[in-house]
Amino acid sequence: MDKSIKSNKFLEFIKLKWPISYSSIKENFSTINEATLVRNLNKLIKEWQINKTKEGKNTSYQIIDHNIIQEYFKKDFFERATKKYNFDFLEKYIPNETSFLWKRYSKIKDKYDNIWLLSTYDYKTNIRWIENLLIDLSFSSSKLEWNTYNYLDTEVLIKYNQQANWRTQFESQMILNHKNAIKYIIDNRNIIEYTKYEFYIIHKLLAKWLLIEDYLWTIRSSEVKIGGSTYFPLDNKFQLEEQFELFLNKLNKIKNPFEQSLFILVFIPYFQLFMDINKRVSRIASNIPLIKNWLPPFSFLQINDRDYITAILAIYELNDVSLMADIYVENYILNMNRYI
Repeated sequence: MDKSIKSNKFLEFIKLKWPISYSSIKENFSTINEATLVRNLNKLIKEWQINKTKEGKNTSYQIIDHNIIQEYFKKDFFERATKKYNFDFLEKYIPNETSFLWKRYSKIKDKYDNIWLLSTYDYKTNIRWIENLLIDLSFSSSKLEWNTYNYLDTEVLIKYNQQANWRTQFESQMILNHKNAIKYIIDNRNIIEYTKYEFYIIHKLLAKWLLIEDYLWTIRSSEVKIGGSTYFPLDNKFQLEEQFELFLNKLNKIKNPFEQSLFILVFIPYFQLFMDINKRVSRIASNIPLIKNWLPPFSFLQINDRDYITAILAIYELNDVSLMADIYVENYILNMNRYI
């Protein structure tokens, strides 16, 4: 029996019973030696067909399949099992070996192989599309936070600092904070690093006048709850700091800027580092690797709200990145020509 057939047999078995414990898989495939079993399971993990989770001493596996995931989220959150922070999710990611993009990267590379030669972030020569980016990303990211500003109102606010009369000050400030955070990355593109300090700055810019000062420049020290989800993030500040340091260490080692970008999109919300505004930080910071490498940015402009929310919930509760990876690639290709 060749390795691919074995892997397929494991996959079909897990599909029938997921989530399923390692001991149950081992028992069902008792005629196969353990080294072969582990090798084939790891192959399926590397190909993003299954996920491995660990609760205490118990290891289990779950399938990665869009239809199954969508079916899972048809249940209301109070009908779904509670999920704790999974240390293995970050620990098992090996820079430049593990890939959240995996084969999806070829969709970007094959179509825009030399795209970095076509893009510049110089205000003097590209002021129009830089303005477009400030408006696009401020609008789309705020919209994902239920901000009611439409695109035209956002454009007027960013270009002329004129607040729409029928919008709240909170909503207007959210838009302007996005503009300032994006502009900060563009202005500092040659010196910005993947450090705790830079993530703190981006959070502070996005949180200005929206959060109290005590919540800025610091990792949260109290529990947070996520509405509509069964996921419970870490509530220990020291563990959060350790995980964030590990994240930064791995982020700095990743060579592919698109992989770095997606890595940020996945883990900053999963950590819930700050008391609030974590997803906004992830969306803005995910552009750092692209802007640093003179690549067109990712504006989130045409992302469907429901798809994005489902993708975030899949990361929280299933440690599944496939939905977010698909959204990332499809929408990046869809809107990148706007910035060339």
